[in-house]
Amino acid sequence: MGSCVFCEIVAGRTEAAVVHEDDGVVAILDHKPATVGHVLVIPRVHVVGLADAGDAVGTAIWRTARRVAGALRASGLRCDGVRLSLADGDTAGHIPEKRRLDNYLF
Repeated sequence: MGSCVFCEIVAGRTEAAVVHEDDGVVAILDHKPATVGHVLVIPRVHVVGLADAGDAVGTAIWRTARRVAGALRASGLRCDGVRLSLADGDTAGHIPEKRRLDNYLF
């Protein structure tokens, strides 16, 4: 496995704007946000795709996405809705690591 920027962030070796962390995940502000409030929820364990993630990892991602969505709505930012999407495998495009859950604020 090559260098994984998300593993580096989780390990604290790469700087990121952390908005939430617990035993299962780290949530960060995207460094090139698609919109205000763009957050990435990163599992603490390296997985290539959703099918490779166990139930505990999936649960941790979803739980944090719900909490971040609630925090965005309560933040005072304009938040008409929250969009969750998952990019994994080759469909992740330019993202070098394939374990990404995007939380967009509209």
